[in-house]
Amino acid sequence: MSALGRHIINIDLFTDAYRVSGRTQVATSGLISELNNPNTDFLDLEDAYVSRIHEPGKIVGSYSEASFRKRNINFIILQDRRDGTVMGTAHGRSIFARGRPIPVFLTIPSFEIVGSVMHDGQTAPSTILVHTLGHFQPIFDAVACAALFPHVTYSGDLILVQKDYVGIFCLARNKE
Repeated sequence: MSALGRHIINIDLFTDAYRVSGRTQVATSGLISELNNPNTDFLDLEDAYVSRIHEPGKIVGSYSEASFRKRNINFIILQDRRDGTVMGTAHGRSIFARGRPIPVFLTIPSFEIVGSVMHDGQTAPSTILVHTLGHFQPIFDAVACAALFPHVTYSGDLILVQKDYVGIFCLARNKE
């Protein structure tokens, strides 16, 4: 699974009820570019280990290859934000890393997520979701907590959240 200009990264992918740990191949532009690629509706993984959200240590199956419909992915956790987004270019910072950090709280099916978004301009929740390119909202220094099992948490340097599944999106504003 090696192609010119591409490298393999480790990810934890979450659907409504399952966590899948595995590896995927991405270009230098990061996983967010793969997720926003209009030429395919699928994300492929290799060495996939499947567990239930509420039993993260119990593997229910392992597979050499797996494929996921992008629209069925609730969120993806990366331990290194550089695997998800381009952090710098010859002309400055990536559009995904520009702005100031704004603490956020959001919900998606089965999970609550806290972390921060990088954003310039008006700080309204709907504005941030609309102005973020693509279908996935980057949340930095993030923790995802299973809503029905609050003792089950997952964390990463970057969580890419499917914007279509966001139920609540709250900002913590600075007191002035």
